[in-house]
Amino acid sequence: MGREDEIRIIAYKLWEAEGCFNGRDCEHWFRAELIWEQQQKQKAVAKRTEIGPKRAAKQSSKVMAPKKTSKRL
Repeated sequence: MGREDEIRIIAYKLWEAEGCFNGRDCEHWFRAELIWEQQQKQKAVAKRTEIGPKRAAKQSSKVMAPKKTSKRL
């Protein structure tokens, strides 16, 4: 299955999850592209580090999340 097919499936699932209303197809497609790209990054991290995809997802979310900084007076 190719990139476009995978994005189409993700977009369809988004459309279903939002109640199958028409008129938001572009929004669903763009969101699906972002989700697909994130999944590909997670797979690449898992492959590079030879860890499972669930653990790779946790690691990539830590990298993407902003770091908390404490303000000291």
